[in-house]
Amino acid sequence: MYTHVVTCSHPYCSDAAAYKVASRWSDGTFSELKTFGFACPDHLEDVFREAEERILDYTLCPGEVIEEIAIYRFESGKRDRQLQRLWGLEENYRS
Repeated sequence: MYTHVVTCSHPYCSDAAAYKVASRWSDGTFSELKTFGFACPDHLEDVFREAEERILDYTLCPGEVIEEIAIYRFESGKRDRQLQRLWGLEENYRS
């Protein structure tokens, strides 16, 4: 059985992702995690901080809501709502 390995979003890193950096997004009828990147343990801080900068440039359409950037433990095959949010890690990196 083929399984796709999700790799770190940091340039030149091909390590497997351990974290998903994302924000809860909704258009009023549908909601999901809007992914800003994936990170290995060595690059989590860089990917998180870059995502915080990118979300500032995100222009909302009428009816859209986007929450703050968050860190989730990435587990291949699990749906977004099954991923564990890692509040403690976020506080280490929040600007």
